[in-house]
Amino acid sequence: MPEFSLKRESLNTITDLEVAFGTRKLLPPFDVVPSEFKRGNDYTRLLDHLFSGQAIPEGEIVFHEGFDDAEAPALLNRVVMAHLRSFEPKHDHKIAGLGYLISQACQVRLA
Repeated sequence: MPEFSLKRESLNTITDLEVAFGTRKLLPPFDVVPSEFKRGNDYTRLLDHLFSGQAIPEGEIVFHEGFDDAEAPALLNRVVMAHLRSFEPKHDHKIAGLGYLISQACQVRLA
């Protein structure tokens, strides 16, 4: 099975065009996404709120070592929003895959 590992420098690769029209460039393949992201967890709950334009639930986001520089949060947000705008793949893959992607950059704990 292929593996997925997000690297900090990958956050810099999303173009303005991809932000405007969407991308799936960094989305992990569905078969490598762990089942807890397919069933739903704090990461996917956060994404559901972002996708639907709802307020983000109270909680805490702590960035992992290597992703803890001042620019990483805004760049991760840019990555997430560019992927949420994409019309591909299916919604379940997009939410689960982005949840897994986010988990590699930070820990999300919602109230």
